[in-house]
Amino acid sequence: MKISIKILIILITMQKLAYSETDIDEHINIYQIKLILISHNPSNYIEYEENFKSSIYLEKKNITINKNNCLINNDGLCEKYNSDYKLDNFNDYIKALNKDSDINVVKHIEWLQEIKEKKYIKIKAGYDYSEDIFNDQLEIKDINILSSGKITKYEGDISILKKEFYQVSFNINERKKMKPPGFFSNEVLVSKNYKITQKIKLNKITYIDRDDFGIIIKISKVKEM
Repeated sequence: MKISIKILIILITMQKLAYSETDIDEHINIYQIKLILISHNPSNYIEYEENFKSSIYLEKKNITINKNNCLINNDGLCEKYNSDYKLDNFNDYIKALNKDSDINVVKHIEWLQEIKEKKYIKIKAGYDYSEDIFNDQLEIKDINILSSGKITKYEGDISILKKEFYQVSFNINERKKMKPPGFFSNEVLVSKNYKITQKIKLNKITYIDRDDFGIIIKISKVKEM
């Protein structure tokens, strides 16, 4: 609760400095999505639970944002948006959040898309367990919790749908180390899945809080330049 209040204070303070939204025509359907994934528990460990069952990771086709404020085209590729320099961004929020020692910015992505159909945007960030696994310092009891490439603390996707309301859906796996009982026991990598669906308002910053992490998101309608 303490962390949530601090974050809300930061967001409210920064919101006063934000640029006002430009009025746009209703027929324009390009949206800018700005997202910050934060952690308010820096530990990569979870307490031992004898009957803990890891959530499997289901790999799916998704879109990677390689450069912020790119535009997702019909082929599912994020290409340069020629007017990206005119867009508002979350950079000032990142600076403010980084000043707080209790908050760790894990991921900051921004992109543009149409919301005619669901597009799954890749979220892959946080501590990389790959070297620990490669060096046999970390045991894997269930290979189904892993994915291809780096094995990061947070991995999943976000999708956005507009019906009567704007709705965001997150599917995120959080991986942590668990130390079994016994002095010579190896640490085990475990995974917990979070499925989050929430209605949000256009042009309003929304903060979604979970056990050890939080998501700051804003969706704005933009005019094609």
